[in-house]
Amino acid sequence: MKYYGGIDLGGTKIYSIVIDEKGNVLSRAKIKTGGKKDFKEVLNKIFDCFNEAVEKSSVNLNDILSIGMAVPSAVDITRGLLKHAPNLDWENVEIAKYFIEKYQKPFYLDNDVNMGTFGEYCFSKVINYQSIYGIFVGTGIGGGYIVNGEIVHGKNFTAGEFGHMIIELGGQKCNCGNKGCLEAIAGKVGIIHYLKRQVDKKGKSTELDNISPDWRTTIGSSALKKAYNRKDKLVTKAIHRSANAIGIAAANLVNVIGVEAMILGGGVIEELGDVYLPIIRKTMAECSIADGAAGVEVVPSHLGDDAVALGAAWFTSLEEKQSYLLK
Repeated sequence: MKYYGGIDLGGTKIYSIVIDEKGNVLSRAKIKTGGKKDFKEVLNKIFDCFNEAVEKSSVNLNDILSIGMAVPSAVDITRGLLKHAPNLDWENVEIAKYFIEKYQKPFYLDNDVNMGTFGEYCFSKVINYQSIYGIFVGTGIGGGYIVNGEIVHGKNFTAGEFGHMIIELGGQKCNCGNKGCLEAIAGKVGIIHYLKRQVDKKGKSTELDNISPDWRTTIGSSALKKAYNRKDKLVTKAIHRSANAIGIAAANLVNVIGVEAMILGGGVIEELGDVYLPIIRKTMAECSIADGAAGVEVVPSHLGDDAVALGAAWFTSLEEKQSYLLK
């Protein structure tokens, strides 16, 4: 039996898995970063998290053939270089060299939603489509584009950055430095900005003061769902605003590249998919031209928390992808 490791680095957590050659997940480990951004400190937490997953799997570290890792950033996959992760405040970090030095194994680094989309493509029904687009909504919003089984990276490895599509000229400033990005409007960071403006400048109230008192700094998707279920008018408006913005951006994708199917994942969708997906489908259909959205499937992620790490691990296991691995 052959074994592979996968790591998903997020803005607030690290998630690691070990899989076998059939894609079965043998173990999982999760460590919160506590919002820390110091690279060396977070790197040691990543090592700890992966080591914990290996220990839980009962697989000897020597028997793991390769490691795949995903990060919330555009990635130069030829160098294992994280180019710019706004929510971590990291730029131009050669992550691959640290892993190759530490574990002496072939290593692959890619964008998190590229890997999540690849995982969904390989392990769910969308494999039957030639072109699919993954949209993951959490603190930020990421995208991944696959055509005929290949991840589209683009000339400078920035293809698929769905969350940084500008949909409002002169809009809210995004962590990437631009204004009016979809992420700054529709991700949780955008939802928080909207709620704060409504409360502070217009005197609106929200159940979040009771459900999640620190919502002005950070907010869980489950807290948003609780407020929505309590019919919190402000949160409901914020969620509908977010879903509509994503629907507009999805229509832009349909109009520009004619994608055949979209996968919606991430924490916000996992908690509120029953609210988001109908709005996204409706807005996408209304804003696409010449019935361009007709027959375009919009489906929820099936892999949950495993999607990104599984996609990264599975990528390194495939014979046709071996030339991408760094050694």
